[in-house]
Amino acid sequence: MKKLNKTLFCLLTTGVMLLTSCKNYLDVSSELSDNLTINGVFENVEYTKRWHANTYNCIIEYSKNASSADAMSNPWSAISGELACNFARNTMVTGYTPANAGYHRWATQYKYIRQALIFLEKAHAIGSGSGNNVLPEYEILRMKDEAKFLIAYSYFTLLELYGPVPLVTEIANPEDKDIDYARAPMDDVINYIDGLLADVIDAGRLPATISKNDSNFNTGEMVKPTLVIVRALRAKLWVYAASKLFNGGFPESLSIVNKDGTRLFPDYNADKWQTAKKRLEEFLDYAHSMGHKLYAEYYSNTTDINPHASVYQVFQKYNDEIIWATAYNDYSNPNNQERRSNPVDLYASPTNFANISVSQESVDAFFMNNGLTIYDQGSGYKENGFTTVNNPTHVNNNPDPNIFNMYANREARFYAAIGYNGKSWHIHANEHNNPGGVYYQWYGRGKASGIAGGENWPRAGYLFYKFKHRRIAQGVTSINVAGAPGTPFTVYTSWSRPSILLRLADFYLYYAEVLNEIDPNDPRIIAYIDKVRERAGIPGYAELATNGTKTGVIGNKQEQFKAIVQERHVEFLGEGQRWFDMRRWMICDPAGANQPDKGGVDGDMTRMTGMNMNGFDNVKLKIGSTETTTKPIGDPDSFFQRTKLEGRRWAKEYYWYPVPQNEINKSRGHLLVQNPLWPVVLTE
Repeated sequence: MKKLNKTLFCLLTTGVMLLTSCKNYLDVSSELSDNLTINGVFENVEYTKRWHANTYNCIIEYSKNASSADAMSNPWSAISGELACNFARNTMVTGYTPANAGYHRWATQYKYIRQALIFLEKAHAIGSGSGNNVLPEYEILRMKDEAKFLIAYSYFTLLELYGPVPLVTEIANPEDKDIDYARAPMDDVINYIDGLLADVIDAGRLPATISKNDSNFNTGEMVKPTLVIVRALRAKLWVYAASKLFNGGFPESLSIVNKDGTRLFPDYNADKWQTAKKRLEEFLDYAHSMGHKLYAEYYSNTTDINPHASVYQVFQKYNDEIIWATAYNDYSNPNNQERRSNPVDLYASPTNFANISVSQESVDAFFMNNGLTIYDQGSGYKENGFTTVNNPTHVNNNPDPNIFNMYANREARFYAAIGYNGKSWHIHANEHNNPGGVYYQWYGRGKASGIAGGENWPRAGYLFYKFKHRRIAQGVTSINVAGAPGTPFTVYTSWSRPSILLRLADFYLYYAEVLNEIDPNDPRIIAYIDKVRERAGIPGYAELATNGTKTGVIGNKQEQFKAIVQERHVEFLGEGQRWFDMRRWMICDPAGANQPDKGGVDGDMTRMTGMNMNGFDNVKLKIGSTETTTKPIGDPDSFFQRTKLEGRRWAKEYYWYPVPQNEINKSRGHLLVQNPLWPVVLTE
């Protein structure tokens, strides 16, 4: 690389993180001379900062959950079967190959790794004193620690998708046609990432944490690594390293070798669980000492957690549960998550696309409000008849009538995450489907929120509701809004919420998982699961065991693992975690082969069901002069029927994403080998 890349994507100048809903891109070709060399860049303060800032584009944006999702965002929630989204549908319907897999990170992350390596080699202090033309030594050292972290993070994002990858630690000449890299063994990659993170921790130059509180937190610094973030990534690295897929549990991977005979995938090593435990405890102790804790809101003048407010607000403002976040969200782009999770007819102009749906499998994963699964005896779960539901998102705090019993008496996270048939919207909209000004979501045949043109409708009969701010009237410049009687009501068209990359609940459940592998009788397993459940407002397993409602979990390794799997499914729905969890646990195979029971660890990737959107619901409604056609529950033409949405593929080779075929084609010496069970295609 002899000249500066003409386009530096997503300018993040030092100390500035854009808080708008759109990312900026800076084309510097008009500002930089074509003759400016790399060394020339690092003699200039502004260009040095831009070069460093561009490396931040290695960050995966997991809040991007829609048709514009790509390899550097979150197609994984749809691919995993959590969400029923048209944009990722073909990935698991037709399958993929090394040549056509659509969500590769390989080339992108190596580009940013290279950019960070160049920064580490070339960047130096500039000038003396103070001012815009000065870059002091202490700032350069901190920026280099940030670059090291971003290299480690980039390799982690490659590791979690592909497994062993080449370790590129020197700056090669890109014009050298003989460049060829072999993949490094899994343990070498893990240890290299760990070493970079350890160096940053030992240097101690990064801030301890940015998290203080919402009133004095500098959101402009949100994305920058801190020591608590570095420790968190190190802990997560070792949880992955110890997990089945990474740790000798995929027999077909053990025979994969480089051209020189070097094995890439390791045998099982129980010591990795001990290392994971140590790293998690180091992180948790440090995070707790810095004031990080599960976010909770409380009922007025009490110490009782308000679960509905807690599970909603944790995503709406920066808080002490957040370990790492960016400021990404996008309310204006019709292809992005915010607009594509609005009912198609809500707000007359412009039309919403409404195609981020939620699978029935995810709906079924949520617990009842008594803490039991829908499959547990005594849970109270029903799939017949209708009832009135106290929907916590109702604009007037009124109950919703005519709700299918499937959606009654569920936990707070369910109501915060799922838009279901008959659920009221969070804001008055007088021009819509109820004369009282309350908008209801109706997805049956002939309903306004249901099947629309093209694929712009929620195929599973649900809309993804999580992350939504409840005073948003999106896509309109004005709206006739009345508040609840006597209550002022402010309407927004956008909201600057954080886009969370790492949060504490994630690590509580990692810790429970690791302890369960080491000693299933460790009481901290249930304690840490129950911390997450308490915030969600449901009884923990200790309480359920005490009152005899659910026994046989505590101390039972398999049952505790099931509890962790289901808790993670519910807690992190739509956050991009489940695809990587199910793969590292190796539970993606069709149910019945080794996990015949319902719920629990069933991660069957071939299954995708929802309600029957071609069917009529039997809620008798009259909107204007139109009366709804009805069908009773149990009728084949009823909306309330679990319905197969698509035939999804799962093949064992999918446990590891294939090495891109075009990268293998570039390997002139055939040094780059393919992942297990994928076809090997060599080119001359």
